[in-house]
Amino acid sequence: MTLLARPDGVDIFWETRGEGPGVVLAHHTLWSMPAIYAELMDDLARDHQVVVYDPRGCGQSSARGPYEFDTDAADLQAVLETAGGAAVAIAIGDGVNRAARVAAARRDLIDSLIAIVPGAAALLPREELKGSGLIAGSDSVIEMLLRMMEADPRAALRSLVTASNPDLDEEQLRERVDRVAGYVTAEAGAGRTQAWLGDNLLGPLQSLGDRVRIIHGGVDPLFEGALGARVAEAFPEARVEALADGPVSRPDLTAAVVRSLSGVRS
Repeated sequence: MTLLARPDGVDIFWETRGEGPGVVLAHHTLWSMPAIYAELMDDLARDHQVVVYDPRGCGQSSARGPYEFDTDAADLQAVLETAGGAAVAIAIGDGVNRAARVAAARRDLIDSLIAIVPGAAALLPREELKGSGLIAGSDSVIEMLLRMMEADPRAALRSLVTASNPDLDEEQLRERVDRVAGYVTAEAGAGRTQAWLGDNLLGPLQSLGDRVRIIHGGVDPLFEGALGARVAEAFPEARVEALADGPVSRPDLTAAVVRSLSGVRS
């Protein structure tokens, strides 16, 4: 087990596998965990050095905040400095918020960013989603979710996993909720949800220009594929594409995107 000591006394667990150009996984910390992307990481470890880590409050890292993006980005930057950088970052959900900050400040650590999102509109500030008719832009829905996270974190987690994984049957859903609940502390989940809702990614992502690839699986119940014109306006140099069956369900397709960016021929 490799632990990286941070100046505030927090230990960050990280590990690497394979050899070749670096690729780091910045997974979603609200309803996800690295094991969910095991097939993708196994594929890439054949010809890349794959860096995987647990943000604070998750897995084998210290369960102590603050749970906000400047701190999370600093932790990720420290991991990559120790690991030797990454040609590509695969970022999912709030992992985009961490990785985009590092990529914007340190191109030597993250050269290209793959943002895996439920819908491209997920990268827009929440203020722009209000009044759009999207579920994700509804104040009442968000307030209900936040209250649920305080009163019954497990029920809130189940609702989030269900919304983002409508294909899971009851047994799979229960197993996913159990695994994620054991990986992410309730405090980390609640703190990062608040940070995620209030964050504005326009600056960091726009500064990356054509170094950003935005991929999604098509229509999503939270975003419904909406605001495509605004996304194109906000990120004119980014390439936006849908992957058949979704980038997580088809890790082979996502791995191919990584290889196209890192220069590795499959």
